[in-house]
Amino acid sequence: MEAVQLPSIHFHTVREFHEALVDGMPWDTTDCTKVPDIGELFAFYQQADEKLVLTHGDLSSLNILVRGDTVVGIVDWETAGWFPAYWEYTTAKYVNPYNPFWEEPVDQFVTPRPEEWRMETIRRRYFGDF
Repeated sequence: MEAVQLPSIHFHTVREFHEALVDGMPWDTTDCTKVPDIGELFAFYQQADEKLVLTHGDLSSLNILVRGDTVVGIVDWETAGWFPAYWEYTTAKYVNPYNPFWEEPVDQFVTPRPEEWRMETIRRRYFGDF
């Protein structure tokens, strides 16, 4: 069986990551008065100053192995990478349609980041999934 190499995405800074999320659209030249949400999103990106941390990127109940009451493993790491700390929360909160019950308990397992979740909701509305 031949090994499959998944594409790898590596960001050196949070700014690089945010630029990729909006397909490289310039943050300071966009006329944001027509779409106020975009202006708010870009303002958030400009002030974001987090370190990149190792993030699973697809955390859900489908990827957490449990025996009894004990977590014994986390699988499905192909979307893992070095991203802003909030990315773990926003990707976990963006629920798989086959796993709708997961959205509510996410706040019990991952530190809630409501402002970042709101910004990610805006980004997905205009730029789609990552």
